[in-house]
Amino acid sequence: MTQGPRLDPYAVLGVPRGATSLEIARAHRRLAKRYHPDLHPEVGGADRMRRVNAAWRLLSNPAARAAYDLEHPAGSAGTGGHWVPPPAIRPFRTEEATTVRSWASWRTTAEETRRAPSTRRSWGEVVEPATRRPRPMVPPERTFRDSGVAAILVAALILLLLLAVVVAGKMA
Repeated sequence: MTQGPRLDPYAVLGVPRGATSLEIARAHRRLAKRYHPDLHPEVGGADRMRRVNAAWRLLSNPAARAAYDLEHPAGSAGTGGHWVPPPAIRPFRTEEATTVRSWASWRTTAEETRRAPSTRRSWGEVVEPATRRPRPMVPPERTFRDSGVAAILVAALILLLLLAVVVAGKMA
């Protein structure tokens, strides 16, 4: 790192303290594309890239990251002095809703809940989703005309008629 005040590597990479190694690597790659001096030759670009690389080297090594987290607890990190309480400590708004559509307008009464259809399913039950496709047609019952026997009888009858015509033509 450069001389001067020590910067928080989490703030340099723009990741939270609980970031995974994948999030840290993605942040480093994003910042490297943005500030690399070969791609963006500007004044101070090389210094900025050095800080990004130093922060990445520190946070990508699990042992070095653990040592840094022990030396610099979350409360004393140099993040600019801004502190926001976690969501569990923030006070809950108890005043009435000011708009017509609020969370209370979507609530149902106990009677409406009782009348609603049950969504419980038995074990192994598969719900068939509703589709716009029509149900497959059920083929009609097969009759004698649809069978192969009828086709053979019709073919035999035609052959007999042709044979009769040929025999009648020879006799005449």
